[in-house]
Amino acid sequence: MLQPFLASADTFTQQHFANRHAILLKYPQSSAVTFAAAVWENSFHANALYFDVVGDVAWLPQLLEDLRQLADHHDRLQYSSYAAQSAVITQLQAKHFRAFRRTAMSDYRKVVATPEADVRSRSQLTSAQWHDVVQMSFANYVAAHADNPVTFNHATFEQQLAEAEDTQPSFLVENQQVQAYVFWFEDEPGALTSAWLGGQQFADIRRLLQTALFQVQARYSVVNGEFDDTDIHAWTVYQQLALPDPNPLISWQLLLDATRMP
Repeated sequence: MLQPFLASADTFTQQHFANRHAILLKYPQSSAVTFAAAVWENSFHANALYFDVVGDVAWLPQLLEDLRQLADHHDRLQYSSYAAQSAVITQLQAKHFRAFRRTAMSDYRKVVATPEADVRSRSQLTSAQWHDVVQMSFANYVAAHADNPVTFNHATFEQQLAEAEDTQPSFLVENQQVQAYVFWFEDEPGALTSAWLGGQQFADIRRLLQTALFQVQARYSVVNGEFDDTDIHAWTVYQQLALPDPNPLISWQLLLDATRMP
């Protein structure tokens, strides 16, 4: 029923409608569908109710009313799109949605030389050093998501970090202390993606990446990263070490009326 709409949608939207945990809402109810929405919850940020849409945007006001009814413990609605301007965006702005995050997905610039630095993989860290990395990374993630607060705990975050590649150069160590970190994920063969990077000082992060990139770029045909402008470290890395993304993902948010929340 939704295939005609999804056929022309980007992969980002297609994945949302294929999510088995998403609620699918279709409009109108009693005749041929002209508009549909996928609605879901992100366990990392469970206070937000997420949605994506396809079809005739004339039904968007009705959808927003229905989303308000669906919202339980949620205190905000959230929508993301690669489009800076569209019929959907125009209507969301009229309903007081605001853009609060831009996410760039970019290839790193080629590194041709590397400074001397003690950069280690996770398998080379002591348990105390790993504990410090998790502490630093979790604190940075929480601080970078003030507009959409985290709702998961330290242990859950550590489980996510533990899924990263454990043999890649990832941690700058000085005087046995981890000063900067980056987590690498091989999302597909030949491609390596960085995430959740950070550290004590940006100079430390830059030294880490200059060394790490020199090594991983020799082994992978694609080395890229995901960068949010709400994370000062990640966004500075993006601006200095990555190719500009001409089409970043823009996230929009509406805070729901606090007086109706339990």
